[in-house]
Amino acid sequence: MRREPQKSRSAPRPSRNFAMSAPDRLTQAISDAYDETPYLSLPFSYTAPGSLRAVAHLYGISAPELNRARVLELGCAAGGNLLPFAIAYPDARVVGVDLSPQQIEAGQRAAEAAGARNLDLHAMSLTDITPEFGTFDYIICHGVFSWVPPEVRDAILRICKENLAPEGIAYISYNTYPGWKASDVLRDAMMLNSFGAQTPQEKVARAKDMLNLIENGLWENNPLQSALQHTAQKLRGQSDHYLLHEYLEAVNTPCYFLEFAAAAQQAGLAYLTDAEPQLTFPSTYGSRVALGLNGLAVNAGREMREQYLDFAVGRSFRKSLLVHAERAGAMLEQPEGGAFTKMFFAADLRPQPTPAGAPPQQRDYMTARGATLSSRDPVAHSLMDLLGESWPQSVTFDAIREAATANAPDKSGQELTDALLAHVIALVQSNALSYRLEPSSYGRSQPKPQLIAGALDLLPVVIKPDSQISMHNLWHQGVTPPSDPLSLHIIGMMDGSRTTAELRSAVRDALTAGRHPHPNGQTYKGARNLEPVAQEFLNSLMVKLRRNGLLLN
Repeated sequence: MRREPQKSRSAPRPSRNFAMSAPDRLTQAISDAYDETPYLSLPFSYTAPGSLRAVAHLYGISAPELNRARVLELGCAAGGNLLPFAIAYPDARVVGVDLSPQQIEAGQRAAEAAGARNLDLHAMSLTDITPEFGTFDYIICHGVFSWVPPEVRDAILRICKENLAPEGIAYISYNTYPGWKASDVLRDAMMLNSFGAQTPQEKVARAKDMLNLIENGLWENNPLQSALQHTAQKLRGQSDHYLLHEYLEAVNTPCYFLEFAAAAQQAGLAYLTDAEPQLTFPSTYGSRVALGLNGLAVNAGREMREQYLDFAVGRSFRKSLLVHAERAGAMLEQPEGGAFTKMFFAADLRPQPTPAGAPPQQRDYMTARGATLSSRDPVAHSLMDLLGESWPQSVTFDAIREAATANAPDKSGQELTDALLAHVIALVQSNALSYRLEPSSYGRSQPKPQLIAGALDLLPVVIKPDSQISMHNLWHQGVTPPSDPLSLHIIGMMDGSRTTAELRSAVRDALTAGRHPHPNGQTYKGARNLEPVAQEFLNSLMVKLRRNGLLLN
């Protein structure tokens, strides 16, 4: 699993005095770097409390319900990963902490604009958090652990122990070996070449010069040639902010998974699983990996098996869930697939034309990530058709089973359930399925188009060029709304008070008056009989909004 380029981190802010210690100077440098070049603060769906709760349930571990949950994010940047939950659950208590005052201030403005009064953001040091700061049901620390000094890493684990509720879940992500070994070499080379740079822009420019050497100037007999060039080529597609904060920060300390698990255990915590548990299954990576690990890890414990798997797949990033050590005995060794029968599911799946020469029973679907899923099983077709037609609304396992019954009359009740569970797990392994213990708030019963809660207020904030917050949907996913003037004009009217016919008339009037151009570049000012044009535009806009999960109905 590749680590996403956007992330947030934190570190302790020292007092500003002339006797600043070396660790404090390092910390101040980290703080200043994030004030100078802040990240776009994005939501990450696998960190959502609803997702953490559902994953824990698969392993027999209960977690607090979401309506009144207390959520803390360490290194929250501008709060973009907290805002979706705060808006969706107004009775929850949501708190974010980050060292960067600039990012906290940006997040506070966004929260105020969106009406998220239950979101509190604090510019403060993680090391200043004590038990008196409060108890939280979910503690999230994404993209922080590897990028801060040792004393802050210790503080993160301490907070996850001291401030976590008895049935709480903590999430910590971090860079890992062996996958980060090549990146270590690349980082060293870029740091060397950027030494002495006076500005972030100069530092990035010098780092890119080193990338040119790695990509084009390595000796053909360099034993690291393939790994280094592969890593350098991937970096070419990343933003300057990513290069600066991922590879050119003063601190970036990957570790082996077993080292992290041991540190967590020493802090009084127990490793539960990955936030995307399918990444801990050898079968996710194919039969070759699964067979290769069978003999090696047959007598090993779960954590050792996962470390072996990291070597097999070259994992470079982990997203570990932790609970109090006292709950370790209640964990299941393997996730219970039957737990899915009590969950709610959603997936953006689109039927695709079947390739020429494919078996007649085969049907293809495209996921939201652009991957193609193929199946010849009518049970799988029922599952994927229902999910695709229902998106972004959630569906129950019972509804899926009912839809599949007509396509599989030869399967008994339990046989059909087992077949559906196998396909659900396959969708999870394909990273195509969202699952929760609670239904989504999407519904199609309302006759008038309406955006999800907070979206109308947040839209003017996220479309600004210097915005540090992105738009999101109710599945805690970052989305990009249409940004052309006509779309923004019509979206601004989707507050649930206007019918589709009224919105179509608004499109027609805007085009006729020439107030907003059509996205196709054609002018319709003064034109007549624009109803078909207006209807086509509105239909297209509604499809985009629904695909993004921005329409409530």
